[in-house]
Amino acid sequence: MARKATTDLEVSVSPVQCVKSFRKLAEQAGWEIERHEGARLVDRFAIIFPMAQSTRTIGIKILNGPLRGLELACWSETRGSHGAINIASFLLPGGPELPITKSLLDNWVADLPRCPWRWTFSERSKIGFLLPVWRKARKNFTALGFDTTKKGWPYTAKMAWPIANNEQE
Repeated sequence: MARKATTDLEVSVSPVQCVKSFRKLAEQAGWEIERHEGARLVDRFAIIFPMAQSTRTIGIKILNGPLRGLELACWSETRGSHGAINIASFLLPGGPELPITKSLLDNWVADLPRCPWRWTFSERSKIGFLLPVWRKARKNFTALGFDTTKKGWPYTAKMAWPIANNEQE
């Protein structure tokens, strides 16, 4: 079975906040959505070897409109002894380069309650300072076109939402 191509982002905001912001944008565009819950197998490292562990996922799938099939799945996983890392996984039909997809991600980040690529000192202390997550998250958001410097937050959306029908094509 082939795995679907997803864009996975490690974020500092909770899965519930990620899904809530995404749901607001889908409702503003007038799209039908379907909520889903499930489980996902993740690895948790216990001393020197990985242990398989199941985690709860929540998400939304878009059922109609120009981005029909777009799906967001979010979960938290504990990679070390304690402290969770939140993941937002997007299944983007057409990839992240489509103008409407860029606009959706732009407005999604602007609607989040805090900076998704920056963690507090306390969060980093619990999870671990040496994990590659901190730099990887910033690189992923930079690759999507966001300013991840200290001046990059608070973020205001640069693209209009919802996009007019003639701009979607």
